[in-house]
Amino acid sequence: MNRNQFTPLAPGNLVDVRIPRTTVRSGRIKTEAVETVAFVPNPLPPALDWRELKLRLFDRHSEALLALGKLNGLHKRVQNSAGLLRAIWMREAKLSSQIEGVHTTAEELVLGGASRALPVRSRGKESANYVVALEHGVHSVLPTSKRLIREIHEKLLEGIADDRGREMPSGDFRRVHVYIGTNELGPENAKFVPPPPGDELSRCLDAFETFANNRPRDIPALIAIAMEHYQFEAIHPFWDGNGRVGRVLMSRSLVTEGLLDHPTVYFSAHIYRNKDKYNELLLRVSTHGDWASWIEFIIDAILISAIDSIVRSELLIDLRDRYYEQLKTLNAKSRTFAVVDHLFAVPVVNADEARKILGGVAKLTAYSDLAMLEKAGILTEITGQQRDRDWMAKDILAIIEAEDTESLKKPD
Repeated sequence: MNRNQFTPLAPGNLVDVRIPRTTVRSGRIKTEAVETVAFVPNPLPPALDWRELKLRLFDRHSEALLALGKLNGLHKRVQNSAGLLRAIWMREAKLSSQIEGVHTTAEELVLGGASRALPVRSRGKESANYVVALEHGVHSVLPTSKRLIREIHEKLLEGIADDRGREMPSGDFRRVHVYIGTNELGPENAKFVPPPPGDELSRCLDAFETFANNRPRDIPALIAIAMEHYQFEAIHPFWDGNGRVGRVLMSRSLVTEGLLDHPTVYFSAHIYRNKDKYNELLLRVSTHGDWASWIEFIIDAILISAIDSIVRSELLIDLRDRYYEQLKTLNAKSRTFAVVDHLFAVPVVNADEARKILGGVAKLTAYSDLAMLEKAGILTEITGQQRDRDWMAKDILAIIEAEDTESLKKPD
């Protein structure tokens, strides 16, 4: 890493490190220690002109708070909103994994999360794990802490193998150096090298935990969330999965800071569309102390994501109401409404699952109810088999999958 890119305004220190580098030449594996520098961020908060920063961000900050309030009010008005919220969580899981190069369809994600014995690639499981990690992070009674961060990471990578088929290390902070760059260029030409493992990494995490639970009250919550996200990414405490854990923590913080009752605002879509700018602004905080541009970017991400979540929530609510009306038209048994509610949380179902949802009815009754839901266009059978069949709610998946909400809106 080039130490000359760091200006006197950099919010941290450079430390000399030696990072092992493995190369293969003429069929021989060679490992050598490469000398470079790592960046160790200072504890939060940085020394900023908070009055000037708040004035610069006032309009966008106010708009973001207004959008969060509107979204919160919308979900409070919806009965049994848990399933609708989980459908939105699945979209975040899909896009958050996509940022890390794990491209998953919504169908693969749902099947992976439901542990179906179908030819589902591990990427479906990896994306589904994000939903589990998010649920754990949000519902945990623990404060934001090293223990909670490790638990989130463990849920995220549970049962996931690397390219060589080896299970990924999960739930432990890294014990080795990492760097942002390519193997070909090596650590000496890395874009960024985070703190070395051991005492430096441990001190950074201790300081992160302290700020997250004791931030000064004169620092607005959204600004604190933006700073914490930078800090976590700069510390880079894990071998893999740092970005996804960092985004889970952002969603959790909106709840713990009292801005939302449920974590229904996510940032992955905005970050994915602006990935180069996101990485550039992250680095500029480290090299130039440009906190203002970074915080402005994150507040924009929160605002844009909140508006998107409002529209998708309304679409899901309308879809559920339409399903209910279809069932009433068909004089469906009242028990089948429970299946519809289940589909918004898990948009795939089989006969055994339907029996449990329907209160332990006979398997033949469950099949009959599923057939009725298929006839109503709510479910689509996806296996083409006579046994071990699965049905999927593709209208729900379409709302999760759509790149933008305009394509889902019906013309007036």
